This record gives sequence, C-alpha cells and structure tokens, in this order.
Amino acid sequence: MADFEAKAKRLAQKLEDAIEDDDDDDNNDNNDNNDPPVSVPVPMPMGEATEEVEGEEENEEEEEEEEEEEEEAPSPAPKLYSAPPGVVAMGVPLKADLLANPAAAMLFLKADKTSENATFGEAFVDRTVQFGQPYPAITHCEMWLGEREGMPADDNHFSTYLGAKEGAMWTSGMADSARFYGCSKPTEEDLTRRMARSSWSAIPVFAVDGAQRLRRECNLHAGTPYPPAFLLWQYPMSVWPLRALSGLVDDRINAPAHCAALSARILRTTLPETHTLTHPSHWYGPSSLYLELTTPMRMEATLAREQPTVRAQVQEEELDRFADTLVQHSDDEVVAMQTEEAHKALRQLAIHVLRAGSRVDEQEVDQDDFREAQERYAFGLCRYTWKFRKGQNN
Repeated sequence: MADFEAKAKRLAQKLEDAIEDDDDDDNNDNNDNNDPPVSVPVPMPMGEATEEVEGEEENEEEEEEEEEEEEEAPSPAPKLYSAPPGVVAMGVPLKADLLANPAAAMLFLKADKTSENATFGEAFVDRTVQFGQPYPAITHCEMWLGEREGMPADDNHFSTYLGAKEGAMWTSGMADSARFYGCSKPTEEDLTRRMARSSWSAIPVFAVDGAQRLRRECNLHAGTPYPPAFLLWQYPMSVWPLRALSGLVDDRINAPAHCAALSARILRTTLPETHTLTHPSHWYGPSSLYLELTTPMRMEATLAREQPTVRAQVQEEELDRFADTLVQHSDDEVVAMQTEEAHKALRQLAIHVLRAGSRVDEQEVDQDDFREAQERYAFGLCRYTWKFRKGQNN
C-alpha cells in the first residue's frame, strides 16, 4: 500500500512538471510574436556621414540661390521692328493731324466751254459727252476719300483720265491738280455765302467704314486703262440704243473703263448694302451716274440713317461755323483749323447736301439750294486737300 501511494505521487509530480513546461513554451512563443523587430545599426565612419550631410546642404543652398536669381532677373525685352514709312508704331501717341478722316464723296465736273488748247480727240469727246447726256451735262467724275489714321501721305482724289498713260491713279501729285480743282488762287478775304457758280459738285457717300473700304478697292483698280480711241472710249455704251449691250462689256478688275464706269464698278463692288445701282457699270456716263446718286429717295434714306435725331441749336451753330471757315474764310484761317474741326466741317457740309436734296412736307426739292449745297461741299473737299492738308505740310 505504501508503495502504491509513492508511485502515485511520483506520477502526479511528473504530470504537473509536464504541464508547466508546456505553459512556458507557449509564453515564449507569444513573446517572440509580439516583440517588434530590432534593427541592427551598421557602423559608419563619422567623417563620411558629415561630408554627405554638408554636401546636401550646399546643393539646397545653390538651388535656392538659382531660384532667387530667376525670380529677380527681368524677362527678355521683345524684339522691336521699325514701322513702315507713314505708319505710326504701336504704343506711340497719335498726333491730332494723323486722325482718320471718315469722309467719302463723289466729285462731278460740270460741262463748260471746251478748252481752246484741247486736241481734236479731246474736243470730240467733250462735246459728245455734253450733248449726248441728260441734263446736267457732266464731263468727268471721280472719288474723294478721306485719309486713314496715321497715314499722312494718303491721297484724296482717285479716278482715270483721258490721255493718262498710267491709267487710274491718285492725282494730288500732278503738277496742275490745284488749278484743276479750283484751288490754285490764294484766298485772303472771306467769300460770300452764295458763291459764284462752281464747276464742281459733290455727293456724299456714307457707309460703315466707307472711306477705308473704298480706298482698298481703289488700290486694286489702280492702273485701270482708259478704253481705246477706236471704240470712242466706250462712251457710246452709255447712250441708247447701245446701252442695251452694256452688260456684255468686261467689268472685272483692270478691264478698260472711263471715269463713270470705273466709279460705278467700285461703288457696286465695295458698298452693296448702301449703293446698289440699277444698271451695269458701263451703262453709266457721268451725268447718268450723278442723277442716280442724287435721287430724293437716296438723300432722304441716307439723312435718316446718318442723322436720326435733331441736334441742339448750339451744336448746330458750332458745326455751321466750322463749315463756313473751311469754305468761305481765308487760307490762313483754314490752315489754322484743328483737324477734328476740319473733319466736322466736311461732315456738316455733307449733311447740308442731304437736307437740301430731301423733300420736306411733300414739297419738291429746291434745285438751287441743292446745287449750292453740292458746290459748297465740293469746294470744302478741295480746300481741305489743297489748303488745309497742303498748307499744314508746308
């Protein structure tokens, strides 16, 4: 019995020892799983580490200095190009005498006595034009166009002329132009309000950007030749019954044309919204083109579009004063005008033409007033070129 109890105790002791060993193994496993990995530092010589850190700091300082220099350095200036002659460069203040002149008009030279120095061909054409056209007989027409902004060398007169070898051209450079336009004699005293009958009449041409558009088109037609003499300069195509064939005549750029046909070609091509013409270009002679452009319906429609409201009396009087100075006063006073005043004077003279050519209270147009307004406008246009512009350039 005693031996049995001793064996039982030894067995129990072994079981407890085994259990304790298992618990210790589990605890060790758990500790191994929960503990973070320990990094073992790699030894490095102190000198190498210091040099690397210092090199990085130096690189950072150099990059910062380069960025600051880039920020402080001014951006490179744009390359500048000199402006072409007669053109004002961008950014340069525009002088008052280089302002754009928006005026545009048709000038008509009324028939007078044939020159004693005219050749046989010139005299034949002059008399044929005078007697073969409706009243009023007109021997020549041309365009007057305001100069562009910043273009002091722009000419104002453009047409084609019988006997001119260069064809259609700008004419202010011709030696006898001042005499041709009635501005060769100096004016020292004020002219009367109702001047003596003038050879020139003018009809305003109003359109959006009209002067510049017409100028571009005229430049395309520069050099257009006058029709050959054996065709009688194509004037018979402007008279019945040959007018019925006028639509068959070449009307393209640089095709031969006399002054009225060329003017009609340019007007109908450039300003179709305001200057539609009833007939082909070669249908028109100077007189028939004048009559179509001066109908009361055209005058009234243009006046309503250009001056829809009534101005104050003070404004109207000021504009009339500018117009009278340009047309009636001495050359010195014309030259002394401000550019804007001269432009306003031309516009006011044009408005006077529209008013005089419009019917009021169903009454017919007073032809004497209409003629005078046209002649004053024509004289104002020519004095603007030959007294105001030429006088300021001298």
